[in-house]
Amino acid sequence: MTDSHDHHEGDHHGSPFIQHHYDDAQHQFDSGKLGIWFFLVQEVLFFSGLFVAYILFRNHRPEIFSYAHKYLDVRLGALNTCVLIISSLTAAWSVRCAQLGQRKALIFCLATTIICAFGFLGVKFIEYRHKYIEGELWGEKFDPCHTSGGAELLTKEDHCEGTKRSECRPGNIDQDPNAEGWQVDCSVDEVTGTTTGGTFTEKARRTLPTCIMESEEGGPPEAKNAPCWEIAENPWVCNSPEKKVAALVHYNDEEVRWSDEVHIELTCKDAPPPKLDMDAKLPGEAGAGVASVNADHHEKTEREEEEEAWMKPPPPHTNMFFSIYFAMTGLHGIHVIGGIVLFIWLLFRAIRGDFSADYFGPIDYAALYWHLVDLIWIFLFPLLYLIH
Repeated sequence: MTDSHDHHEGDHHGSPFIQHHYDDAQHQFDSGKLGIWFFLVQEVLFFSGLFVAYILFRNHRPEIFSYAHKYLDVRLGALNTCVLIISSLTAAWSVRCAQLGQRKALIFCLATTIICAFGFLGVKFIEYRHKYIEGELWGEKFDPCHTSGGAELLTKEDHCEGTKRSECRPGNIDQDPNAEGWQVDCSVDEVTGTTTGGTFTEKARRTLPTCIMESEEGGPPEAKNAPCWEIAENPWVCNSPEKKVAALVHYNDEEVRWSDEVHIELTCKDAPPPKLDMDAKLPGEAGAGVASVNADHHEKTEREEEEEAWMKPPPPHTNMFFSIYFAMTGLHGIHVIGGIVLFIWLLFRAIRGDFSADYFGPIDYAALYWHLVDLIWIFLFPLLYLIH
């Protein structure tokens, strides 16, 4: 007696990949299509929570989104949009190629989709890397080097390349904050005299040269026996009386500071105007709705007001925008990575010749998933990059 299920799967369906418990290839395809639509609906619900959070936060604090979106590079966002649209086109084309049995065209379309997906991730890596370097991150990590309009900011952690935050502003000896190293523009005088009853009387004064550093071979300074001065361990030289120890004077490699007979006077040129402080309160922050007037006493346009706002320090809770930005784009990026894995598996099967006019369901299901990924980005791009 022969069991009706002892035959090889697919023998009566025309393809070894048509499972025996389906009536035919169309039955299997329709069942799979229903399953992928259920999956896509729950994905939509999953992302809907983030979109609702975006709507609520933006409605509550629109000024934050108007300010922070300038930190994003619209060109890179537009490039990624084009890349995903092309990949959706090739994904849809791959379905048609599988239906027609065009194996080489199918392989080309799948490979192009994968390349576009990697290109998307490459662009996002460039964006994320820039955000990391500039301190444009989420939560407490938000410590930007610049305003969204490009003006330099004093940072909390001194992480920005070429910029430093002095603990005694103004008076920072760093004359050019964008140049490497410290540029000292100070003069040091050695004043000799006598101290009587707590009062110092000057008798003579001479200006000291800066100390000559040791040679690369590690030899002694050339001006070994001449008094000279150098920056103290504290990298900030300030003109305040409390910072007298900022200049160290050396005689024969011996460090000399102050005594009753010798005083060291430090005079530094004024530092350039300090950078904007993130912690400074914005002008007019307490009162809104008052029309601002420029020097010519004409009312500013909305565009002019926006440009002025972008040059000011970030408004409070700007980090909230980046929390939403990284949550939404990061989750979308994870879906892109999942799509890459899926299409690589399909490419391997296409090279092996698994797909035909009777069996192309996996290609169709993957294309539907990829269209959703593309559609989500088409919403994210204007909501994050094109805010006005």
